[in-house]
Amino acid sequence: MPSITYCDDSMMAYRSARKTFQPGERVVFDEGYRLAHLPLVNAGHAAVISEVKGRDYRNGTYEKTRHALVMPISADAFLESDQVQALELAMKSSRFAPKIAWEICERRRLQLHATLASGIPETDLDRYAAVVQDLLDQIGPISVCLKGPFLGTRNTGRIYFPVYPQKIGDDDAFALVQKRIGVSPTKLYLVGYYHMRQELDLLETRELAELIDHWRDRIVVRTTIPFLELYATNDDLALSARVHAKIGAKDAQR
Repeated sequence: MPSITYCDDSMMAYRSARKTFQPGERVVFDEGYRLAHLPLVNAGHAAVISEVKGRDYRNGTYEKTRHALVMPISADAFLESDQVQALELAMKSSRFAPKIAWEICERRRLQLHATLASGIPETDLDRYAAVVQDLLDQIGPISVCLKGPFLGTRNTGRIYFPVYPQKIGDDDAFALVQKRIGVSPTKLYLVGYYHMRQELDLLETRELAELIDHWRDRIVVRTTIPFLELYATNDDLALSARVHAKIGAKDAQR
């Protein structure tokens, strides 16, 4: 079988989306995190945005169910990685460790995923499933690697693991999926994992920035994604997620 080649940073959008801290700057929650995530992470925090006029968020949950196509990742593949375990130890040994909502990590381990397409109309779910099924039958299961922690310019307060999918020809495998369903390729596939209960001070921010810089180019997980999922959820942490459909390749041979 041919060896697997993964996309690199020249093919992805992580560099432009990564948060870079300037001297004297610290982690301060942005509006997106305060609205969608902080109410579920630390409901009593003074920075929580409980609702916004004209939007159906109420304390971190949607009134109307959202549907998305996601790349699920096995908790076993993630947590049994020696690199993830080493990173976890470094995170728990840091000065900012008490400000991480470790209980959210525990609650979300069976819902770990990266979103490929969001805002899918409920009436289109079966069509999306059929289109994705057809593509996966052609290309087979998709291999990925996850690299070290990523803090972005959006949802500041949430720490992700960036996903680098395998190349299919000269293309990003997930971009092929997105184009097939009519979505513009994002080149950005992020598995959200760590969530901050409190903002960081200058020393904590500097330590986090150094930790991210140390780990950013390390591959922490290699795995194969045997199927994609169509999710229904009423919150952005997928704590309420239900699986509408699992879409797997019928033939795993390439």
